[in-house]
Amino acid sequence: MLTRREFVKLVALGSASLLLGCVKRQSPVIPTPTAKETVAPSEYKAEFLLGYGKDHKLKGGKWGIGFFPKIHVLERLVEYDLKEDKLIPSLAKKWEVEKNGKTITFELNRGIKFSDGSELKASAVKFTVEWLANNHPLGQETFEGADAIDDYTVSIYYKEEGFFNLAKMAEFHMSIMSPKSVKPENSPKGEFVWPIGTGCFKAVDYKEEQYAIYEPNPYWYERFELKPKFKKFVVKFIKDEDTRVMALKSGQVDAISDFVHGGSAYTPRNQLGILSSMGYKVFKRNIPLTWIIAFNYKKEPFNDVNLRKAVDLAINRDDIVKIFDNQVLPAKTLFIEVAPGIKEAKAQGVVYEFKPDVAKQIIENGYKGTRVDMIVDKSQSDQILVAQLIQQQLKNVGLNVKLEVLESGAYRERRDAGEYDLRLYYVGGTDRRFYMRMFWRFYPGQKWSAYVSERTGELCKKVLGEFDENKRKQYLVEFYKAIYDEHGVVPLYFDIMTAVTAKDVVADYYHMFHYPNGTPFGEPLFYYVGVKA
Repeated sequence: MLTRREFVKLVALGSASLLLGCVKRQSPVIPTPTAKETVAPSEYKAEFLLGYGKDHKLKGGKWGIGFFPKIHVLERLVEYDLKEDKLIPSLAKKWEVEKNGKTITFELNRGIKFSDGSELKASAVKFTVEWLANNHPLGQETFEGADAIDDYTVSIYYKEEGFFNLAKMAEFHMSIMSPKSVKPENSPKGEFVWPIGTGCFKAVDYKEEQYAIYEPNPYWYERFELKPKFKKFVVKFIKDEDTRVMALKSGQVDAISDFVHGGSAYTPRNQLGILSSMGYKVFKRNIPLTWIIAFNYKKEPFNDVNLRKAVDLAINRDDIVKIFDNQVLPAKTLFIEVAPGIKEAKAQGVVYEFKPDVAKQIIENGYKGTRVDMIVDKSQSDQILVAQLIQQQLKNVGLNVKLEVLESGAYRERRDAGEYDLRLYYVGGTDRRFYMRMFWRFYPGQKWSAYVSERTGELCKKVLGEFDENKRKQYLVEFYKAIYDEHGVVPLYFDIMTAVTAKDVVADYYHMFHYPNGTPFGEPLFYYVGVKA
């Protein structure tokens, strides 16, 4: 069986067509959620072992702890339902928006406990907001402060107005932690020590770059009338993707999972079909994360919309997804169809098409002989394959692309200095980041922007400011059309979020991507899994 690196080398030699297969995509069976788990824990092994590509940073960092513990150890005031485009209750049961979002007052659900047995109260939310405002990049730019109105009511004050404030509260970084997580306890400027949250896991041990160990949070399981199927949940940090797959095959781990941030450290997509055929359980969810071609559109030659249009029309997305064994979908729209406003935009003709003859004509009528530089990060093996295919597709319409595969440091230097014409990038993320990444990629003045014009920038502001769902959808449709008309980016494919488990693991799609109460989750959750003894 070919390793992923062997696959990359063969494609680089021009043999990709011999290796690109087609596996039928299977829709997951979604069972009815169980009201109460009754299987005795003795039927399962005491430990569950997960292979994961990123350190969990349980002792904190500039952006706090890792995303996996933010999902499993901590919870948020609200969650986000992408399909319905609604913020839905989580730790908060309801909220009231004042001053067009400058103040939002949340009423907490009662009886929720942190993993140390203390009750979640408004004082903990106030502490978290103030700690983030003092210590966290996103908190610093978001919050003015907070007040505990009573034990279960907290008002949060924001620096700017708008719907975006509420949407942000479902973001990873806005997860609520106990005041005992820092020293001195309850200090907004305290030093972070250890995450204590209300989520399904309790963090108990950690060794940087090696492992993190969790135990079930009994108060969380009690809240949802469930019983855990393990006593310890051990996460082994395995950076190399092929090594993670081999760890699963050899029985060193019971499952492997994508980095829940999205976009990196994931299970190789061309291995998913192979693993499924071998009897491993593959759980896969489409998310609103789209890989794109990003232009250096502020300078020649891609400050010209016609040349951007030629690149857009030259891309055969159906061929690109073959690199991933058809496990991902071609991006004929900016985001997946369930994302807000996409169906409506599609009905208005906002669909990305493959028209190589038109692209070739544009090149011949003014851009013949134009040479452009495309950079790609050497550490992202899949993106090297995608870039090589794009290079060939653009050559087919008469555009000469010099492809440079750079070490990560050199890539970042060239990217930040604007010394490139084309690069691969992603917009969106898991469901909870839909509006967060719209801000980071399309709002004027952002460090990580993908494309901003006067028209798209103003529409992005309207989207992020609008509380009315119908008006917001209207602005989104206009935004998608503006990006499309200006050929601001070139959507390539929609990424996915996956988890793969061994045959003896008890797991199902519903519990992997939903809370027990039915709240949809974009990231894999492991509260329900167990290994049969």
